[in-house]
Amino acid sequence: MHIIEWSNDFALGIGEIDEQHKALVGMINALDASTHGDSGPETLRALLRQLNDYVRDHFAFEERLMAGGGCSQELVTRHCGEHSYFRSVLKDLTADYENGRRSITIPLIEYLVHWLLHHIVVVDRAMAHQLNAAEPELGARVAAALTQDVTEDLTESERHLLSELRRANDELERQVEDRTRALTEKNNQLEAELREMSALVTKLSAGQAP
Repeated sequence: MHIIEWSNDFALGIGEIDEQHKALVGMINALDASTHGDSGPETLRALLRQLNDYVRDHFAFEERLMAGGGCSQELVTRHCGEHSYFRSVLKDLTADYENGRRSITIPLIEYLVHWLLHHIVVVDRAMAHQLNAAEPELGARVAAALTQDVTEDLTESERHLLSELRRANDELERQVEDRTRALTEKNNQLEAELREMSALVTKLSAGQAP
């Protein structure tokens, strides 16, 4: 039995964030499971490092979304403040393990669970509500946040290559659009000619002069 069972009640309706929240739930479940088994300190440290890294990237993703606009400054300040606090808690806990701590207590796991669920259903839901109020731009914001996330760790040459690939892809899409437009026009022309031929055949069948 997991300490957290994912529920649709936790879903915010922003697919990328919901998937990231599911991953966080899975990591906390794994951390909880390690406290009930024979996991050694190295396993616990690895789980904590993984959780730290994922929390960092997830929080950064949400903060990029909010930076795109649509959220009140009050919510952004509160949201980023909670992110900063939780990162510091995980950092301190990980530091304890790096310094030789051997176990994770059940109250600590319960704290992580309580914080995450409260953050999702209260603060993240408020964020999603405000972002969805400007829904026409939401998809673009998610795409922009994902793109920034992908390119942050690239070298300059890799960014240049990515830029060239995007340019080539844009050109290919333009060619496909032009070709599709030309084929559509040709198809419409053929359909018109077929209609004229059909009308002519009908007249001829009826003994009418063309």
